[in-house]
Amino acid sequence: MGPSVVRSIFWAGMIASVVGCNTTTKRYQQEITQIKEVVKEFYVKEPHLPCWLQNPVSQERTGFIGTTPVLDLYGQQAVKASRKVALDKLAQYYSLILTEQDVRNITNQDTAEITLDSGRTVTFLPAHVTDSVIYSYVFDGALDAIARLSQSPTAQCTELQCDFSQCSPSWLCDTTPNTITSVSYLTVAPHQQLAQAQKNAGIIASLLDTSHVNVVDTQTELYQNLSGTEHHSISRTRSGSVAATEWQSPLLHARSCSYGHTLVAQFTLPKNITRHDIPLQLHENWKAQPQFQGRAIALGNFGEKGKMTADTLLSTAIDLAIKDALIELAKVKGVEVLSGIDIRYDDGHYYLSNSQFSVNQIVSGELIDIKVTYKNDLPMVYVWLLEVV
Repeated sequence: MGPSVVRSIFWAGMIASVVGCNTTTKRYQQEITQIKEVVKEFYVKEPHLPCWLQNPVSQERTGFIGTTPVLDLYGQQAVKASRKVALDKLAQYYSLILTEQDVRNITNQDTAEITLDSGRTVTFLPAHVTDSVIYSYVFDGALDAIARLSQSPTAQCTELQCDFSQCSPSWLCDTTPNTITSVSYLTVAPHQQLAQAQKNAGIIASLLDTSHVNVVDTQTELYQNLSGTEHHSISRTRSGSVAATEWQSPLLHARSCSYGHTLVAQFTLPKNITRHDIPLQLHENWKAQPQFQGRAIALGNFGEKGKMTADTLLSTAIDLAIKDALIELAKVKGVEVLSGIDIRYDDGHYYLSNSQFSVNQIVSGELIDIKVTYKNDLPMVYVWLLEVV
């Protein structure tokens, strides 16, 4: 939804409200003017973005972003509401319980430090406001810690554009342990895009943690021998499911970039589920090898045949590519042949029909690389999973 559409919905809603209350046109115009004046002071007028919007977490600080829509009659209250969302994320990550007093202590002051009833001190930075979204940022630490940071938290940065072909930014292709790259296309309510990316990351995390693969592959092969010329064709169908328990642990949004209207964000998983302590030291041609240190590496893909998901979302394509790789991992663990090979001859034709393979395994995989390319404006997604044993 573009800014002009958002503004149109806002004004249409205001008109309906005013007419419903039999308010005069003059009073309506006065109210609109007052609202615009209240919100205007929070707008960031520079062409750049605050650096924390794309890098909320660094080696020096751990921060959290909260969002609310601009469609609000109380401009400053909307800023406080977005700060409440950010503070809720911080509390969830650190397993804190917020009190009513903690919420009352949230202010509209550009840079504000508050001490929670738990004893933890947190700092809010000036909000970033667009035509449709209010972004607030809170980090774990006191206000005087800002002076010791190598980069000012209020610094402005150029918006990062994702380039999958060039692995730019580099984290799009790195193998940092316990990280998940998730995406979210522009949501109907723009302020929910970041939350949707985190939800999609949770789906990926649950699939990688422990998945139950129950799939039947049916393969039909046809051999023809007509006039001395041999022809061979294969068709495959797949039915079944790849299921996982819903992810419950908090995910930390670490960094992001934009690909058109799509938000690409990297999330960090809790340290208590670390698969290994150091990044994988993969050999140069590891993608051509089926194993690494005795563990299987499986390639999954979606979109190679020019298909697109029914909802046209890149996040769904990534989800399906991961499921495809999980099925390949499950096949490595064991495949049961449900029906024997059926070869028959009929009038110069040789047939091999309906060979079914059943896979029923519980597998876990570690996402070690993901590649997204586009052909004819349709995404092709490739993922590599390392078997977790």
